[in-house]
Amino acid sequence: MRLTSFISAAALTLVLAGPANAQAWAEFFDRQEYFTINFPGDPQVQPITYKTEKGTSLPAKVYSARDARGGEYRVTVVNYASAPAEVATAMDEAAKTTRAKGEVKYDGKENVDRMKDHRISVILPGGRQLLALMLAHQNRLYIVEADVAPNAPPPAQFQASLQVLDEDGVRIRYNPDGVTRQR
Repeated sequence: MRLTSFISAAALTLVLAGPANAQAWAEFFDRQEYFTINFPGDPQVQPITYKTEKGTSLPAKVYSARDARGGEYRVTVVNYASAPAEVATAMDEAAKTTRAKGEVKYDGKENVDRMKDHRISVILPGGRQLLALMLAHQNRLYIVEADVAPNAPPPAQFQASLQVLDEDGVRIRYNPDGVTRQR
C-alpha cells in the first residue's frame, strides 16, 4: 500500500513538474542592437519598418517569444540614426500608442540603470494585461512589452531584466558622476 502511494505521488510530481520545466527563461543578447533581456526561450527576430508620428520610416527589429502559459513577450528596437532629432519625442510617441491599446492602470516615468524610461500598464480588451516599457538611448528606442492572461502574475521580471549595453557588450549603468560599467 505504501509503495503504491509513493509511486502515485512520484508520478503526480513528474506530471506537474513537466510543464513548469518544459520552458526555461534565458538571457538573450543582441550586441548589434546593444541590449540584453530574459526571454522564455529563443525569440524570433523580425525586421520591420517603424513609422514615427512625423511619418519618418525607420529600420527596426521585433524580438518575440511566448511562454507555456500563453504570455507574449516582445522587444522592439528602433534605430533613429537617420532621424536623431526625433529621438527626443520617441518615448512619448510610443507611450501614446501603448495607451491607445486599452484601459491604462499605471503610467509613469521611471528609470533603468539611471536612464529615463516610461512604464505603462494596460488592461487590453478581453482582460489580458500589457506591461510596457519605453527607453531611448544613443539613437535607439527600446519598446519592451509583455502581454499575459488576466489571471497570470504581472510580467514585471521581463521588464526588469532589460539592460542596455555599450560597444563592448558591457552593461551601461549611469551614476551622477558619469558612466559606471558593470562586469
